Amino acid sequence: MWPRPGPLIRSRRGRAWSVILACADGVPSRRRDMNSALTSHALLPATESWYHVRPVILVHGLLGTEDAHYAGCRRWWSHSVTEIRLPGHGAGGEVPSHPAAAAIDRVREAIGEQPQPPVVVGLSYLGAAVAFRAAERAPSRVAGVVMSGYSFLVSPETLNRWLAGFTRMAAHQQGSRNHFAELHGEKWEKLLTATFDELSDGCLRLPDVEDLKRSEAPVQLVNGALLQNERNAIGPAAAAGADVAVVAGAGHVVPVDAPRVFAATVEEFAARIDAGRTAFHERRRAADRAAHSDVSAGEAAEAGEAEEAAHV
Repeated sequence: MWPRPGPLIRSRRGRAWSVILACADGVPSRRRDMNSALTSHALLPATESWYHVRPVILVHGLLGTEDAHYAGCRRWWSHSVTEIRLPGHGAGGEVPSHPAAAAIDRVREAIGEQPQPPVVVGLSYLGAAVAFRAAERAPSRVAGVVMSGYSFLVSPETLNRWLAGFTRMAAHQQGSRNHFAELHGEKWEKLLTATFDELSDGCLRLPDVEDLKRSEAPVQLVNGALLQNERNAIGPAAAAGADVAVVAGAGHVVPVDAPRVFAATVEEFAARIDAGRTAFHERRRAADRAAHSDVSAGEAAEAGEAEEAAHV
């Protein structure tokens, strides 16, 4: 009997991949031979049910990295995980003229490389929008989408005001400037400006309630309980057909504030997708029942008319 392996975590930075093998307790292995030897899913024991669990793709938020936003979750995953480095983020690489469009292409490429349709997870407004749009363009290759630290009610104008306030804060707080410069180099201000521009010119369009209603994949919204705006987003998202979760003790960046709960919530959603137990699946079943009822009523009416005609 094979022992249960730990999760396979891959970090994608452009075309480069690094592989981290976590032990059974979720802690990354310190053995170089183990980490360097694990290069694909094929090395996992095919007899284990773990091998068949759905892969997860993680997309970090604006001015973050996969290390900054998801490192705390790594010890808790039991699914294989691919972490995406967004273009222009991190110490290496230049800022593309349209970083969000490049990010969507990068996530779509990662989706296509998975052994089966993954659950795509996006954090905050940039990461969540990129994850949703990438999944939207490849609906048959995606099992579901998780959006965290997001509201479907926030307009681009409101987000622009938030970003403007954030920029002013960063400009006047040397500690914040030093933090972003350490993560991204001096190009972090250019990255922020490019994101402003994409919101303004429509290149990056935030998914709204109508986009959620039209989604061809199950969507889950996972928000922290500490922010009123994100608590207020839960009801409308549920009404529009999303699964929802509120994480106690967490703020805007749930995987940082509650990494264990976040990983468990994503994986539980993946399990319910496979079982057909999501709001998305229930909406489809309700639509099928309504359509069947309409057909039955129509057939009954036609039968009644035929019977009346036979007695004329």
